[in-house]
Amino acid sequence: MRLFLALDVNKQTRASLYSLQQTMQKLGIEGAYVPVGNFHVTLRFLGETDRIGEIGLALVQLVRGIRPFTLRLAEYELFGGRTAVVRADGDGGELKSLYESAQAALFDAGFPLEKRPPTPHITLARRITPHKEYVDAINAALIPAEFPVNHVTLYESVCGRSGAMEYHPLQKSAF
Repeated sequence: MRLFLALDVNKQTRASLYSLQQTMQKLGIEGAYVPVGNFHVTLRFLGETDRIGEIGLALVQLVRGIRPFTLRLAEYELFGGRTAVVRADGDGGELKSLYESAQAALFDAGFPLEKRPPTPHITLARRITPHKEYVDAINAALIPAEFPVNHVTLYESVCGRSGAMEYHPLQKSAF
């Protein structure tokens, strides 16, 4: 199973991100656009593993002591020149606490520590055509949106019949 932990986004945020995708397409930016239903902020990618029981227990542990908080769409960016994302930011203290708690709980469950610092973002498209000249215009089209974060979801990523990735929620842990 290909698994990851994520923070879900609300309808308002999905609509804002979809509008941004439409702006990108009108500008002629080609790529593999993420379906609206797949928008999320990855907390931790776990990769191929069948250790779902251990992950489920770690998920319950990692939300202890975390308070609900709000994230908002910050700005459009390119990761590695080929991935279009919108950074998410907000109450950095709670997000940092959640990330650190996830690191500790997953480490206790036998997963290695994540070496990269967290970069909260929502992916819009992958394998996109170069378009640095449009970044400012895309940022100007970004409709402000914010979303509450009050749970973490364990997802399985599977390749659907159409070849597109589908994300299936397996477990949610509220805080």
